[in-house]
Amino acid sequence: MRKTLKLTILTTFTLFSALLTSVRGSIGFGSPAADGPASGRTLYIQNCSRCHGSNGRAQTALGRKLEAADLTSDDVQDMDDAKMIRVIKNGRTGMPGFGKKLNAAQIASIANYVRGL
Repeated sequence: MRKTLKLTILTTFTLFSALLTSVRGSIGFGSPAADGPASGRTLYIQNCSRCHGSNGRAQTALGRKLEAADLTSDDVQDMDDAKMIRVIKNGRTGMPGFGKKLNAAQIASIANYVRGL
């Protein structure tokens, strides 16, 4: 009986801790770094750097193979914001679109990051 009570208390405590941890971010507690949206740089590294490279120059093996755009070039840097967002969202020849994977704010964040490359 005593062992069952200890097990019940331990299980309840574990479940409550897990619930508290998962709800924490949605009610505004916790560190902004852990709970806040990913930065443009983080999103870029996770979604774009495989082809375009961490510096945007497309000098990765996959970037060279696919002839990925150099994001630091004048052609890309002179692109207006709406077009850049559209390319990230819908893709372009050889580049997949990210509109189904990322939301509008994340795509805009990546576009803003690319401007700074």
